[in-house]
Amino acid sequence: MSQIDPSDEEILAIARAGFLDEARDMLRQFEEALLALDDEPDDQETLNSAFRAAHTIKGTAGLFGCDRVVAFTHDVETLLEAVRSGQYQLNDEAMALLLSSRDQMDALLGDVESASGDPDLNAMSKELSADLRALLGGDGASSSASDVQQASAAADAGGQEGVWRVWVQFGLDALRNGLDPLSFLRYLSTQGTVRKVKVLSSQVPDLLALDAEACHMGFEAEFETSGDRESIISVFEFAVDDCELHVEPLQAAVALPGLSDAAVNIVDAVASNVQPADDVLAEAEPADRRGAQGDRRKASRDRRGEETRFVRVQADKLDSLIDLVGELVIASSGAQLVAQQEGSSTFAEAALRIRTLVESARDGALALRMVPIGETFARFHRVVRDVSKQLGKQVDLQISGADTELDKSMVEVIADPLMHLVRNSLDHGLETTEERLAIGKPERGVIALHAYHEGGQVMIEVTDDGRGLNRERILKKAIERGLVRPDQAMSDHDVDQLICAPGFSTADQVTDISGRGVGMDVVKRSIESLRGQMQLASEWGRGTTTQIRLPLTLAIIDGFLTSVGGTYYVLPMEIVSECIDVPPECAQTQDVGVGYFNLRGEVLPYFDIALLHKVKPGPAGRRSLVVARDGHTQIGLIVDKLHGEYQTVIKPLSSLFRHLRAIAGSTILGSGDVALVLDVPALVSYAVEATRPGGSGRTPFSLNSNGTPEQTQRIS
Repeated sequence: MSQIDPSDEEILAIARAGFLDEARDMLRQFEEALLALDDEPDDQETLNSAFRAAHTIKGTAGLFGCDRVVAFTHDVETLLEAVRSGQYQLNDEAMALLLSSRDQMDALLGDVESASGDPDLNAMSKELSADLRALLGGDGASSSASDVQQASAAADAGGQEGVWRVWVQFGLDALRNGLDPLSFLRYLSTQGTVRKVKVLSSQVPDLLALDAEACHMGFEAEFETSGDRESIISVFEFAVDDCELHVEPLQAAVALPGLSDAAVNIVDAVASNVQPADDVLAEAEPADRRGAQGDRRKASRDRRGEETRFVRVQADKLDSLIDLVGELVIASSGAQLVAQQEGSSTFAEAALRIRTLVESARDGALALRMVPIGETFARFHRVVRDVSKQLGKQVDLQISGADTELDKSMVEVIADPLMHLVRNSLDHGLETTEERLAIGKPERGVIALHAYHEGGQVMIEVTDDGRGLNRERILKKAIERGLVRPDQAMSDHDVDQLICAPGFSTADQVTDISGRGVGMDVVKRSIESLRGQMQLASEWGRGTTTQIRLPLTLAIIDGFLTSVGGTYYVLPMEIVSECIDVPPECAQTQDVGVGYFNLRGEVLPYFDIALLHKVKPGPAGRRSLVVARDGHTQIGLIVDKLHGEYQTVIKPLSSLFRHLRAIAGSTILGSGDVALVLDVPALVSYAVEATRPGGSGRTPFSLNSNGTPEQTQRIS
């Protein structure tokens, strides 16, 4: 017998991974619905959404034999059903327990690979299950999955057991679509008692015509349960497009060959080829139920059609695609360079056509990695709820710009810094309810998360309407720790930035939330590792805003290529405002490399890249000044030559060159030369540090309270 590749184990592993991804999507939906119910407990549609999410998790877990997930989720589902039916009123105790249950479901999903499960996790499941049942007046005793489900079903039906005839024939593509017919039968047995089973084998072809990947089987079962018809149909919800299903009370069934014991019929049915007539079954079923089932299938098909618009792709495969596109960009640049050297118009036209196609492929590939930041923002609803209750504060979370897209790799990194900023606002920023009322503020504090695009970059703002930063206290702590001199003059902006110093904290006591001085420096480093920058703006008594500025992507950008001497430099195209001749006043500070120039009445700082990086300038000739805008700040950069727009594939610097200041990375030109990518925000920070104690002291400007360079000494 030939070996099937991939193996059954590989297929099962792939299916389980898909199940876990879908289950965690349902968990997110479940949590969002619960948090919405916390604000509007009478919203029936939101309650139904939470119930459907829990039911879906339980159903898919049952298909994969995850009994621990099924057993625990059943208790959660039972409580939600009691709320839906009006038997139980949702309150703070129930909401806290449901949210804890959500975390437990997530932990159980992470433990599905274990045969027996983590003992501590199992004990926690029993404890939470007992608490859930206690809310409904249960005795709180632990029980198995089957006992819990059968007891709940009997209670719902008043103890009246019904016997149903379940007939299902799976489609040819059922196996290819990841369905296991046996798992449905196994899960059905957890909802009641499967008294008899018969295999339907009339569609099994001859052995030579048999397709091992196609499903030709079905089954007919005599099923005893206290549930209704819809509850039985819901077992097959995930196979509705891959099977034909008929469910009817046994006493209403048309005359069909009797059902024998399962073990006997699995053998006999292969020879008997027994199959009920579809038209007879259709006639036996009430017209209204047939219509309802048809509507159900149509809705499911519509849902499947919507879902097929999305394809799950492994992140490493996507990263490989981006890398290949990057190499294609470099190769395209090389082809254009050769075309220019050859002087062939035909070659140049072909190279230009290739460049256009490569740019389209680049944009398409990068768009695949762009995801809305709203999913990251949504998780803070839970954080704000839990932490505010822990601190005894009333807080509203406002979110805007959730559809703003950002590179997926950056979204994953920015989540932790945002988490720390939100928790800081909750703990340090917002006052207690009593304090807010005493100073005339609304009793409910506000934390706002806002995202938007600006100048080819992504802006994320975390704002609170709390007490703001106490600059006197911050400066006092900084002097005590030796971070600044007692007589050192500092702007408000500089004082605000002190809270990002390692280990810096003004908290009087350490709490579970903050106060250890660990965090803001890590937040800043994490943001800078993404070629981003962070700025703080605060007003005492009014609140604080933390603004994070990030590039759209870390992979490929539109750059502006320049050179100084024999070294190439690239600036992100979106920050280049204009290029002008070097102003005459710049010649007055040639030995320093930094100074000020007049741009149509506006005084702006400038850097001479040659002196800043100690690069020997090119032969005397016409040099240029590039005006670059970074947020609300403009600076000038003096270079030797301008080479124009250039698609830049950013490569990380080797550890040998990590000490270089104001360099964000490197790229390979079409000629094979290496170009350095300039980090303009770091250039500004570099100049500020040079004016502080221990610096060169030669840089004639620093930052004002708005983060904009201002002159600190006159240029003679």
